[in-house]
This record gives sequence, C-alpha cells and structure tokens, in this order.
Amino acid sequence: MQFKISIITINYNNASGLEKTIESVINQTYKDFEFIVIDGGSTDESKEIILKAGSSISYWVSEKDAGIYNAMNKGIKTASGDYLLFINSGDYLYNEKVVENLVNHLLETDEIVYGNVLLRNETKNWEIIQEHPDKLNFSYFYNRTICHQVCLFKRSLFDNIFFFNEDYKIASDWEFLIYAIYIQKVNCRKIDLLISVYDTTGISGNPNFKKIAASERKKTMEKFFPLFEDDYKLLSKYSSNRSKQLLQIEKSVFFRKIVSVFFMAVLLFIPKKDK
Repeated sequence: MQFKISIITINYNNASGLEKTIESVINQTYKDFEFIVIDGGSTDESKEIILKAGSSISYWVSEKDAGIYNAMNKGIKTASGDYLLFINSGDYLYNEKVVENLVNHLLETDEIVYGNVLLRNETKNWEIIQEHPDKLNFSYFYNRTICHQVCLFKRSLFDNIFFFNEDYKIASDWEFLIYAIYIQKVNCRKIDLLISVYDTTGISGNPNFKKIAASERKKTMEKFFPLFEDDYKLLSKYSSNRSKQLLQIEKSVFFRKIVSVFFMAVLLFIPKKDK
C-alpha cells in the first residue's frame, strides 16, 4: 500500500535555512507527497524563496502566528496526507531517498514511526549521529526525547488525541509523544534510517532553552504522570547520592592505592608473549 506523506515546514525570518530545507524536500525521489510551508510573516527574503519554489510547494501562507506550535498546528489542519513529517526551516532531509525509504518501510498499523538524526552545529563546526533505541522505555523519554524531525505521525492521531500545546515554547512535541506512547499506547516503531539533519545552532544560542524545556516538561509530568513524578524524584535523589558516594570513594587516596595494587597483581599473572 502506498501512503501519502505531508511534509510541513515552519519558518520565521530564516531565509537561508528555508532555502536549504526546501531544496532537500523537492529533490526527493518519492514524489507522492504534499509540501506545506507555514511562514510567520517573515520580513526577510523568505517569501521570495517560497515563490521561487513555485508548484513544488503544495500550500503556503505567510502571516503572523502565535509561535512555533501554533504554526505547526496550522500545518496539521491543512495537511491531507496519511502521515506527517515536520522539518523546520534550517533542518533538512538526510538525502534524496529519505521519504522513499520511509514509505517502503511503513506498515498500515504504524501510528508513529521514528528514525535517527544527525545533529549539526555549523557555528561550532561539529556533528554527531544520535541513534534512538529500538524500544522506548519511559525512563529514556523522561530524561531525553526524540525530535519531531525524525518522526512520522499518523495524521489521525492529532484529531484523536490533541494538537500540539500552544502554551509551550519548546516541549510540546515531547508532551505529545510521551502522552501518545505511554497513555494512549499508540503503535510506535523504529526504522533504522537517518532521516534528517537537525541544526542545533539556534538552541545553543538560547541560554534559557534548558530552563524553559525543564519547566514545560515538569508541567506535563504533573498533569499526566503525577504519581510517577513523586516516585522518580525519590529514586533520582537516591541514585544521585549513591553516585556522589562512589565518586568520593574513587577520589580517595586509599581507593587509588587499592586499584594500583590490584592492577600490579593482575600484570604479574599475564603471560609474556614469545619473542
């Protein structure tokens, strides 16, 4: 069965990033997708770049919005595809076969499919592949996340569960994922593919990013997982104390002497290689 994909890109005053994103989308080998661009009323050259793409963009709008998740929700309401993929301006698909490979791996029962991401910071000149686990246990999600740039969401999920929380600035996609997977128990599966290149430059440039994200996550935990939150705090405190105790032991002179004697003893019993 062939599935229709809706690719949604949101943008605000990031003309160069938008151009890079658009290029990665329109160069895909798989063509049965719609491409939606939601621009927040940019004052740079973003609109000209959108117009230059012509009919490659199925739908676009440039108007003031109420933030990232308001723009993403506009895209969802416009989308007609079976599955949605969100690629923000500045991020881009890993190669021209990403959508084709995703579609070829999709099953009718899939509700959320995710892959791996290449994190890149061009300002600091580094990149790293972030591989997500095949099985998402709750502790992984509590401490980490899966960025929406590597997720295919079944379109109907947003009607059946809820749209992105527009009160949040950073963690609304995390809230949606953790609620959908662990409370609604939707079918979630990993496809072992590199899906997107995620530009971390904007994040690292915002000193309040971690503080805002932590605050929003805390609100979500209190709202949907209040009992777990209390237990987890106790467990974290215990684990932290244990780690500190072990660290103190490792730093002690006595501990270092024991380790030194142990390794000397081990070396005595290692047979020498023949010359």
